[in-house]
Amino acid sequence: MAVTFSNTNKPLNPRGQDASPLAYNRAALYSGKALDFDGVNDYVAVNNITDTYKSFCFYFKPDADITDTSSSDRLFGIYSEYHGISTGSATGSVTGETLVFMPNGGGRFGTRMEFTANTWYHLAVCAKESDNTYLMYINGQDKTDFSLNTHAPQAATKIRLAWDVQETGAKFNGQIANFKAFNTALTAAQVADLYNFPEKIVPTGVANTALKLWLPMQEGAGTTALNGAPDALGSELVTNGTFDSANDWSHSSQYSISSGKASYNGSSSGKLYQTGKNLVGIKNYILTFDVSNASTYANIWIGNQAGLNSYTASATYQTYYNGTNAVLLEGANIGTETTLAFYANNVGSSFDIDNISLKEVANCGTISGATWTHGIGAPVAQTSVIDWNKWKLEGGSTSNEYLIPQGLTSGRDLLGNLFENVRKQGALNLDGNSWAEVHDNESLDITPAMTIEVWIKCGNELNSDYDHVFVKPTSASWSSPYGTYVLRLNNSGIQWWFNSIANVASHSVVLTGWNHLTLTKNGTSEILYVNGTQVDTHTGAATISSTAFDLIIGTLTSKASSESVANQLAQPRIYNRALTAAEVLRNYNSGKNTYK
Repeated sequence: MAVTFSNTNKPLNPRGQDASPLAYNRAALYSGKALDFDGVNDYVAVNNITDTYKSFCFYFKPDADITDTSSSDRLFGIYSEYHGISTGSATGSVTGETLVFMPNGGGRFGTRMEFTANTWYHLAVCAKESDNTYLMYINGQDKTDFSLNTHAPQAATKIRLAWDVQETGAKFNGQIANFKAFNTALTAAQVADLYNFPEKIVPTGVANTALKLWLPMQEGAGTTALNGAPDALGSELVTNGTFDSANDWSHSSQYSISSGKASYNGSSSGKLYQTGKNLVGIKNYILTFDVSNASTYANIWIGNQAGLNSYTASATYQTYYNGTNAVLLEGANIGTETTLAFYANNVGSSFDIDNISLKEVANCGTISGATWTHGIGAPVAQTSVIDWNKWKLEGGSTSNEYLIPQGLTSGRDLLGNLFENVRKQGALNLDGNSWAEVHDNESLDITPAMTIEVWIKCGNELNSDYDHVFVKPTSASWSSPYGTYVLRLNNSGIQWWFNSIANVASHSVVLTGWNHLTLTKNGTSEILYVNGTQVDTHTGAATISSTAFDLIIGTLTSKASSESVANQLAQPRIYNRALTAAEVLRNYNSGKNTYK
């Protein structure tokens, strides 16, 4: 996986980025979480969409081998007239295929390629703008070219993952993750860009706004899937949601408006409503509002002014507590309406309501049965709301805990607020059960001088156990001398050694946030730098010996989660010489504005 030159001063590159002869499945480097579908009851349904999609891509990993004699399982489907992807054999104009594409009712077209169980694959299907030809890419390589001139991409209305859009046929058994739909036709180079760089969300040359639907399927647990694309929200539909005046709101005698708030007196049922909203049933909305001064809770029913149509699936009064509350209003429950009303019930208490916001949110859907996997601990059943921002969508909420969609460096959350992504572009997002391995190469057996360099984010996940950043093993197990070279850290400091733990060196420091660590060795001189500054030195007599084991980044040989990195790790580099203090500082300065 490393370059084969032993005299280069450049950092070692992963295989696939150099001229090395061995092929490597870069889909296997994908380390995000995924949904695990059981092939019986599990699927994802995304409804009420109107975009014209021209490119789709996602990762999948089958639980069993897929051959041209396998049964036909559905990977995903897009409904306009009808098109989608299925696996295994199928009848039609192509026989014996393993992946079948059925565009807009235009017949079945497939490619023959066997897929191995428990192996990750990256699949992309793209329409060509010039002639409506469809291309299928597997692991970045063009596998088919279908001439479908009479079947141009059409506006979609719903999507199913792991099942047929018509909700018939066999469900997919395996894992699916990171589903994306673009309104532009990706080129072969852009598909390859996504495959070669698994951390990328949008390929080079494609605007973020072209990503019309993004379901990371990487965090949280629940039954509702929300679009993570940065342009998912429409304009705000509520005016004067802060009640600076009473002109935009009508209300019964149980409500009053003053001091910038609407107040409910708790005496009997009453309503607060605003007209001219033009809600449409093919869209979904996020409604947020603040409740204050409630001695117990606010008992509110949300719907139209006439009291005949509830906008929530529960269709009854709900309990909302002091603080900011958010509710998902699904188009299927709305129909076509022109008012937004808050009916209060004196089962609760008096309260104030303020900061009402109603915004369209694109592409909501439901997840049925699937479990999360690749996380820390056992998979979690889908029993609560999936919201990439961890925003409580039904009932009351007293906290605003955000979990921002991963990958993009900027965008808007579900409430329309600008955010900076929690994961830096290009960083490994390790969860304590993930790691990277660099294939063994003579260029990794460096002597007498070398440099280890990395950016790493540190937080509460650090404890008394050591998180292993670099380990070049001396054996297949974690046994003495524990590694040719090792760099690790915990909640009290940094440790390193070369060839023997008897030569271990330690530096006491409490690390939080992003830090740049550099360790240089030149003969017996070992120097540790933190954020561009020399902080420790050590005299170590050991030289680096040759070993036949891969370099491991993010864990130790035994892959124990208690001693693995569970945070972001970026730009791990190894040099075959000792960087100077000036070079270390230069490298720190070049990245300090990115990793902060």
